[in-house]
Amino acid sequence: MIKYKLRCKSIYCSKENEFEAWFQNIESYEKQKKLGLLSCPTCGGEDVIKLLTTPNLNKLSNGDLDNNKEQNKLDVSKKTQDLQQKLDLKNITAFLRTFKKEVQKNSTYVGNEFVKQARSMNQGKIKEKPIHGHGTQKDIEELQEEGINVLNIPWVADDH
Repeated sequence: MIKYKLRCKSIYCSKENEFEAWFQNIESYEKQKKLGLLSCPTCGGEDVIKLLTTPNLNKLSNGDLDNNKEQNKLDVSKKTQDLQQKLDLKNITAFLRTFKKEVQKNSTYVGNEFVKQARSMNQGKIKEKPIHGHGTQKDIEELQEEGINVLNIPWVADDH
C-alpha cells in the first residue's frame, strides 16, 4: 500500500485542502483518478492532484533499539487513540454518505447554477424547490447574509 498526499484544486473548496489517501499502487491511483473516483473530503470536488512524496525509510542502529522499545510503548497508546478517531471518522463519513443520498433523492442537482437559482427562488422569480449544487465559500456566505437558508455540506465520495 502507498500513502499519497493529495490536494483539492476545486474552486468550491474554501482552501486548497490537503489530505492523505492510501492506494494499492500507482496504477490504482491513476485508474481511480481517470474514472473520477477521487474527491475532496471537504468539498466533494473531483479536481484532486497528487503532491510530490518522498519514501519513508526507517534505519535503526543497535543503540537505537533500547530507545525504540520505549517509543513502541508510546506508539501503542497513540495507535489506540488513532483507531478511536478513525472509528469516529468512519461513523461521520457513513452519516455524510447517507445524508448525501437523501439530498440527491429529494432535490434537483443544478450544478454551477446553484447560487443564481437560490437567489432567483428567494426573489420569487422562479418556483421554490429543493436544489443542490456548487458555490464558492464566499457565495454561500453572501447567500446566508442575504437571509437565504443554505448549507455547505461536505460531499464525500460514494463507498465503492
